[in-house]
Amino acid sequence: MTSPRKKKRARRHTAAKPKSTWRVKAASGGPGELVGPPCVAERAEDIEEVRSMIEEGETEIATDELRYLLADCHDLLEAHLLLGQLAVGENDRPSDIELARGHFGYAFTLGEKALAAAGAGVSLPGDRPANAPWHEAARGLAWCLEKQGHSPMADRVAQTVRRADPTDPAEVTAMLDEMRSGGLPIVELG
Repeated sequence: MTSPRKKKRARRHTAAKPKSTWRVKAASGGPGELVGPPCVAERAEDIEEVRSMIEEGETEIATDELRYLLADCHDLLEAHLLLGQLAVGENDRPSDIELARGHFGYAFTLGEKALAAAGAGVSLPGDRPANAPWHEAARGLAWCLEKQGHSPMADRVAQTVRRADPTDPAEVTAMLDEMRSGGLPIVELG
């Protein structure tokens, strides 16, 4: 007979294994769309309100609202994207690259894990609205990594994006090239 204490310990152990909450909906290895957990769809209107707050310059209220939304739905990819953008210093706020990297990185990882679970041959076209926030998070993450001197890591992000969509809709590769060249044109020899 199992003691109540062992049952409690067993439940706690199984609850500690986080699963990927995002998945890719795709037709047999073709173009796919990111699909989040139910809490993501339930907060779509809230995200639109936050975007309006940001446009109106109410960044502190928007930040608080995003944190509140993440408390109930931690894997709200778009909330992490927006918090990353706010931390970078948009709207004349001081820049916090480490915080931005954390939010961009978390959002990027959500999509990356879903893409890996979908298998080879599945793509995430950036022109699909469900995938656009992931591509933007990748751009933000690569920017932060490059600013922090982690160029090989930034290159891996760019490679992942190009595998997901060869057109690189958020122009991650071009942004990295520009950052590395100081805005000078890149000349190919040969």
